[in-house]
Amino acid sequence: MPAFQAPATNKRKLENDYEVETSRKRLNAANTQAEEVWMVQWRTPQNKKHKTWDGDGVLVVTNQGSSTLYDSDGRIMGTGKVTLPLLDGKSLSIGGKDLELDCAIPKGQFLSGACFGQGVRGENPVTANLPAQPTRQFKTPSYAPARNENKLNEISDTPSSSQQLSTPDKAPFDITNLQNHWSANWRKPQERKNKTWDGDSFVSLVNNDLVMVSEKGKSMGSTTWNGQPLQSGYSIYIGGKQVQLDEAVPVSRIPNSTKPFMQSKVTEEELVETEISCNDQAKRFMTPASFYASPKPKVKKARHDPDAPGALVLKAPNKDHIKRFNKRNLPVVPVVVDPILSARMRPHQREGVQFLYECVMGMRKHEGQGAILADEMGLGKTLQTIALVWTLIRQNPYAGPSPAVQKVLIVCPVSLINNWKAEFHKWLGRDRVGIVACDKNSSSIDSFGHSKVHEVLIIGYERLRTVVDKLSNIYPPIGLIICDEGHRLKSANNKTSNMFKSLSTVRRIILSGTPIQNDLGEFHAMAEFCNPGLLDDYSVFRKVYEVPILKSRAPEASPEEIDIGEGRSTQLLSIAKSFVLRRDATLLKNHLPPKTEYVVFITPTTLQSMMFTKILNPSHLDDLIQGSTAESLALINVLTKISNSPILLKATADSAKGKQDTMSRRSVQEALRYLPGGADVADMTLSGKLVLLARILKRLRQGTEEKCVLVSHYTSTLNILEAYCKKKSYSYYRLDGQTPQNKRQDYVNAFNKGDQRNSFVFLLSSKAGGVGINLIGASRLFIIDSDWNPSHDLQSMARCHRDGQKRPVFIYRLLTAGTIDEKIYQRQVTKLGLSDSLMGSGPAGSKSDSFTRKDLRDIFRVHADTPCNTHDLLQCNCDNDVDSSKSEPLPEPTKPKVLERTSSKGFIAASEVMPDDVDPAEQDRKREGLAALAEWKHLYCLRPDARESVQDDILRKSCTNGDARSKSIESSDTLLDRIDLDSIQSLDVPPIQDVPGGTISFVFEKLSSSTKDNAEEAV
Repeated sequence: MPAFQAPATNKRKLENDYEVETSRKRLNAANTQAEEVWMVQWRTPQNKKHKTWDGDGVLVVTNQGSSTLYDSDGRIMGTGKVTLPLLDGKSLSIGGKDLELDCAIPKGQFLSGACFGQGVRGENPVTANLPAQPTRQFKTPSYAPARNENKLNEISDTPSSSQQLSTPDKAPFDITNLQNHWSANWRKPQERKNKTWDGDSFVSLVNNDLVMVSEKGKSMGSTTWNGQPLQSGYSIYIGGKQVQLDEAVPVSRIPNSTKPFMQSKVTEEELVETEISCNDQAKRFMTPASFYASPKPKVKKARHDPDAPGALVLKAPNKDHIKRFNKRNLPVVPVVVDPILSARMRPHQREGVQFLYECVMGMRKHEGQGAILADEMGLGKTLQTIALVWTLIRQNPYAGPSPAVQKVLIVCPVSLINNWKAEFHKWLGRDRVGIVACDKNSSSIDSFGHSKVHEVLIIGYERLRTVVDKLSNIYPPIGLIICDEGHRLKSANNKTSNMFKSLSTVRRIILSGTPIQNDLGEFHAMAEFCNPGLLDDYSVFRKVYEVPILKSRAPEASPEEIDIGEGRSTQLLSIAKSFVLRRDATLLKNHLPPKTEYVVFITPTTLQSMMFTKILNPSHLDDLIQGSTAESLALINVLTKISNSPILLKATADSAKGKQDTMSRRSVQEALRYLPGGADVADMTLSGKLVLLARILKRLRQGTEEKCVLVSHYTSTLNILEAYCKKKSYSYYRLDGQTPQNKRQDYVNAFNKGDQRNSFVFLLSSKAGGVGINLIGASRLFIIDSDWNPSHDLQSMARCHRDGQKRPVFIYRLLTAGTIDEKIYQRQVTKLGLSDSLMGSGPAGSKSDSFTRKDLRDIFRVHADTPCNTHDLLQCNCDNDVDSSKSEPLPEPTKPKVLERTSSKGFIAASEVMPDDVDPAEQDRKREGLAALAEWKHLYCLRPDARESVQDDILRKSCTNGDARSKSIESSDTLLDRIDLDSIQSLDVPPIQDVPGGTISFVFEKLSSSTKDNAEEAV
């Protein structure tokens, strides 16, 4: 048996030695492959325009291009291959992350871990190496002045970093010998082949940072200097831009805004001293007590200075108001109207703003927060409203977080929407308040409801009905409703009034120059809209106020009824004064040129008289009266068209073809037989009114530089006037219901700015443009036909006499004497007497406002034997009476009696009415209804001496003295030339039947001159 031998140990040793040797080789290979270490910024891929970085990291790259990405805590985020070489600012994508190389760092920092954790955030190595002190109690953080961290100095503090900087392939250089300021070119990263530069800049070396600024001194970015010498052609990435140095420049060329930052490099000793001094200051610093204390409350004060000269300070709330509305006990501050507006207001406008403010804020004695501003046209209701709106949406008497009103709704006729918007821009500018003008697009309603910028909505009445449900749900809710031309709310049961019931707004304002047009029921409807319940229900109001007042105004009223009616009227007027403000146009006499109004009565032509006689045949009228109301209304329309021009009957007959045969249609067909076969639509000689109008237009065009406005309620009448303007080559503009909404204001502006040659006539439809617009370019206005509603005519007459007018204004109302024109005018005067007496601005005699059935019978009477039926009803004692017997004093009113008519029943011609058939009480009632005309001057123009009393030269020269010889020339084109004003042969007044058509028979004149003119006359 062989001897025991020790086992060979080298086999296990070989295995162990092989593993150790292999691990060492792997470690050495890893050490040799980690050639570069870079600080980077990383982010997950983003699609937004302005991208941001998610964090910092470290990228280790071998010389084969393999790379590993670490986050700031040393965790591996991904690996991948990169393309060498690597430069500052280069973008990469590794491990699903977007990277941008920031700067290269020594390998020693990666191996030591200094680039991770606190090191990556730029902590000072001295403070970072200090042992962490346990924190037992929170201390107030002290403030230390900020200083620029120097990564190059930080690297030089470690031996490994100094070794990395002094590489053997680069010769050492002296930093102090480098040029610190360079001009450079820059561009954003480009992928195209032929790259271009985007601009010029300056690059400065400041504390081992390369700072780039634009030519205007604006900072464009900075990056850490990598230690390479700066020279022409040197490229680097700064702020994500590729930069190439051009040439060294002196510091004087650097923009001034960056020079304070261009400081020289400080030494290490200075840096240490600065740090020590900063630490000493930090220890001595004491945090102010206000750092953690609540801020001092701001003193609540008025938006504008209430003590400034001319300041319009509105009424302050009293104790009762504060108790009722100031539930949060907020401080009370003065409310002052913006001086920009108050400085341009007239005294009556300042009073109007105060009145409206007190009403909507609940400071008046009546219950409710509504008001009616019933100033006459031209007094500036729009400006007063804008001042109130601007005050409420910016101020509050109780200084809270929000103003008194945040949303305002202005409802107006559709033709005034753009005018309201233009007025807001005129007084407040385009940027101070957000205006939304609602059109057919519903998006404007949405923008008004959801946007805080839009504060005022302007909308038409018709459009509001379709969107009122949307407006009732917006937030903040509508705080103020303003209804322009608010007399449209005259019925409590119509659609216009009912649509406002879905809005809970309590602050409501009505703007109307004619608040009462027909009866007291309209006033109750408007009062109910503004202040619900103030006048009780209409049934109670009618019993307590309306019926007693109407009874007291009747001619047959007893003394007891008169006393009761006057007492109720006084009480109603007292209540109305609390929320109704009414001023007349006499307030403008010191600010506007004088205005003269004329009611011109014109004799009809022979053709018109023949047509009236044929249609108003007594045998036909009896059957017509017993027919339907529609037949009566149709006949009224026919008579009105004959008064304008008989040629209008032709269109009426054509439209009636194929319809049921009626009495009025047969009468029209018979009357049309008198119409000349070759009658032209532009023939003005068919109508007495148009004959006079053509004569006046000719004188204005040839002898003056004035422009005129022609107003009619019928588009067919406007067609005749338009055809005549074309025939005579008169320049004109036309505004009616067919005019596009966006063109209306342009037409108005062009007419006002143009001269007579390019804008002589403005044809205006009273229904489409009779409200709101300013036609101050014209100084003469003609009302061709009157409307049953006096407000329409009053609105149209106020288009010229407004702010900005430079010439004296003349207004002419043309009436065909003895016809339905006079009946319409008489009814207007009576209605206006009702409105003025209730508003407290009318004469005491304007009290008769009721119309009996006899008035309806009188409408169809034609008084062909009188120059002016209206003057006959007045029975005044002026010197212009046709019959001297009428100059006697009017006898006392007699008791009414029943008339026994021996003539045929129904309507009869006026010539067949005997004096005994006239009821004296009826005559008294009509005379009292026209009492307002006593303020006018009456001129019987068929008398030559009276003609000379007409103040207007143009109208006086247009008056003619008719005789029998000129009666047969009416239909001739030379009619205007044959009526010679200067051929007065006798002072005898000719019979009215012998006066040719188109002659002025009577004139009512009313002059309102300025105080300045009166003073000049007195001198």
